[in-house]
Amino acid sequence: MVARVGCRVGLFSCVVVSSFLVGCGTPEGSAAGGQKATEITRRPPQLVVFAYDRSTSISGNQLEIARQLTNERVRKLDHGDRIAAHQLLQLSLEEPPLRWSQDVPAREFQDQALSRDSISRTRFLQDAQDYLIACTDSLERGSINGTDILSTLHDIAADLRAARGRQSMLYIFSDMLQSTRTIEMEGLRAMPPDNWVLREKAAGTLPDHTGLCVVVVGARVDTNASQRVKRFWKEYFEATGARLDDVNYTLRPVTLPEYPCG
Repeated sequence: MVARVGCRVGLFSCVVVSSFLVGCGTPEGSAAGGQKATEITRRPPQLVVFAYDRSTSISGNQLEIARQLTNERVRKLDHGDRIAAHQLLQLSLEEPPLRWSQDVPAREFQDQALSRDSISRTRFLQDAQDYLIACTDSLERGSINGTDILSTLHDIAADLRAARGRQSMLYIFSDMLQSTRTIEMEGLRAMPPDNWVLREKAAGTLPDHTGLCVVVVGARVDTNASQRVKRFWKEYFEATGARLDDVNYTLRPVTLPEYPCG
């Protein structure tokens, strides 16, 4: 029997999934109780973070792409992985974050694959897909008055600190146009100065993204202005210890890479 507790905080709903399992507490006992056990092939556990831009500059079609790609990627999560989701902050870190994170239920026995483990994983991933629909909702966006990617990335650094050695990747669904009181990247109206990243790194104000692999979905690369924005973000992520490859900075990919940095 699987019990679920849902709680809605702001945009996000968080799910607590607990499995009440009946068995003898050993793989042999589980097999005797009718549970089919098979050997499993392990891969390193992952931290998969999604960040969503719901500002009015993002089209409904782009949000639908984000929803489809999210669902596809969520279905690839395995036991012991951790999933996190953020809606991009609007203006500063002073705002309460709209975020959610939880672990995919672990296997009962790490070296055995039981059918009830598969059931609990499937139910968890379906719940996660259902709850993340709100992140790509194209309605009720009129009150969003900014896009603060830089501040949100400080919150995402907190996910990394809690990753406990997991292989970490971030999928950002955004046009990557920072739009706050001090920086306005749309139309290059108020780009950061060329020395901004070096200055912030020297001041110790950049977050630590060491080991993070970044994928951007929704950003243009076909104009001089969009290339300048891309150069800023590549320099930024390199300075924070993250990796953003050219191939992972895209507008409308067909699929999300499961291992974007190889």
